[in-house]
Amino acid sequence: MSAKTIDKGFDEFVRLSRAIDGRGVKFGIQDDAGADPQSGTDLLDIAIYNEFGTETIPARPFMRDFAEKNNKVLGQAMDRMALAVQDGRLGVENALDQLGTFAEKHQKAHVQQSKQWAKPNAPSTVKKKGSDVPLIDDGVMVNAIRYRKV
Repeated sequence: MSAKTIDKGFDEFVRLSRAIDGRGVKFGIQDDAGADPQSGTDLLDIAIYNEFGTETIPARPFMRDFAEKNNKVLGQAMDRMALAVQDGRLGVENALDQLGTFAEKHQKAHVQQSKQWAKPNAPSTVKKKGSDVPLIDDGVMVNAIRYRKV
């Protein structure tokens, strides 16, 4: 007597689960974002100065603040994408693109609302840039926020 194997999709589920294992997206200012056109300062450096602060710049943790306030929503988005891949509704690359686009869009919106939570600009900074909105002069840094698949 021989045993009959009935495949109810488990092998495909395992294959798709392995396809997303270790994959993800990084979002924020990437190391190849370029430089600020006015100062020539690397955009990643500007982001780090603002995130952690310097002697003359107060910390404006736009990445950490976003992650802390949105960790549940980001986790749910990751779970939805993983399930869509495992169910065969989305390919791995499409799922990562959707997740990255979601995170990028919401991170940009968070920075654009920074006046609500960030420390205000110094009067000298307001005079220099003509605005009292922290983290945004001409939008170069916020527009440099993007995702990268890993």
